[in-house]
Amino acid sequence: MIAKQFWEVFWHELRGLFHGRIPLACLLIGTPLAFTLLFGVIYGENVVNHIPLVIYDEDQSALSRKVIQAYADADRFVVTDYVQSEEEMKAALLNGYGKAALEIPRDFAKNVKHGDGADCMLMVNSANNMFGNATIAASQEIARNLEVSVATSMLQSGGLLPAAALNNAYPVRLGVRITGDPANGYAAFMLGGLMLNGLQIGIMVALSPLLITELLRRRYDERYPSWLFELAGLLPYGLVAFLGYVISIFVLIHGFAVPMHGSFADAYLLGGAFIAFVCCVLMLFSACVPSRELSLQAPMVYIMPGLLYSGLSWPAFDMSTLASAFGALLPMTYIGISLRDIMLLGYSPDLWLNIRIMLAAAAGCFVVSCVIFHLRRRHEFRKARAQGEVAA
Repeated sequence: MIAKQFWEVFWHELRGLFHGRIPLACLLIGTPLAFTLLFGVIYGENVVNHIPLVIYDEDQSALSRKVIQAYADADRFVVTDYVQSEEEMKAALLNGYGKAALEIPRDFAKNVKHGDGADCMLMVNSANNMFGNATIAASQEIARNLEVSVATSMLQSGGLLPAAALNNAYPVRLGVRITGDPANGYAAFMLGGLMLNGLQIGIMVALSPLLITELLRRRYDERYPSWLFELAGLLPYGLVAFLGYVISIFVLIHGFAVPMHGSFADAYLLGGAFIAFVCCVLMLFSACVPSRELSLQAPMVYIMPGLLYSGLSWPAFDMSTLASAFGALLPMTYIGISLRDIMLLGYSPDLWLNIRIMLAAAAGCFVVSCVIFHLRRRHEFRKARAQGEVAA
């Protein structure tokens, strides 16, 4: 009897996912895929290049032209204008014509030649801090290369051989090896988390009204246990959402060259636990709210901050205690970094801990939602019987 009721509800809900002008299955599969495609196109360049650079060269010397050429040759910059005064340079930054400006002072080459040192001024319009971060990082590299080049030339002119001159000019060399995301690309860094955000939004839009709709319309009578309806009802949504997750992972890897160094099995287990957590917490919202409208609105307050508090963009260890506590309640916290680690590093040290936390949270939310749904459902049937709408 129980098995028959289970499959009846299951197949009814599964068929319902593929009916309608816009089937709910399209939301479950299409939303994470759309987030992957839309943000993948934005992050396709991986790094910020071609930053508009304005030049103010007061020195007009061979050395100042060498400095300018170093910036022009760098992929990060494109020289858009040469100005004749500091006022023009500042105006170019203010009106957005240039995002960065390089000022080379008078007697720059003379001071360098005499060993007095010389200062260049780099100004950045960092209203968008991506310009500031990219400009500073690239400028430090350019400046270091110029310093070594100039110092080596001066030492060679004093009689040192090239190798000795280089060792004196650059005695300490720092070797850098970047693992995980060697290109420092935004696609590998953020795209997986954005896909997951789209996935949970798709589940929210499709699944949230399920229980409140049953409470208001009573499609199944009291012979169908509340826990059975809830389990058989959410399972089709979870399975279709998992299909959307698998497809989106495929697009991440083959469409936007995000590497997959780890195990697909680990990524799928992690995704399954995440979907279970999201589905069950949304069922809890659906069991508590008084209307279908609120079943969509209330979870937004919970779901939408997930990307910010997950540690994907700002590390969790540097968050305030309040922010960390709130983040610990969100499903994204337990998958965002772990999925990125699996894909970029090949493993996640917190994989099994995060899976256990998400499954335990899913089970807890499921039990509480079943209790609330059962009590509300029983109350609705009693009210209906009192009004003569259903048989006793």
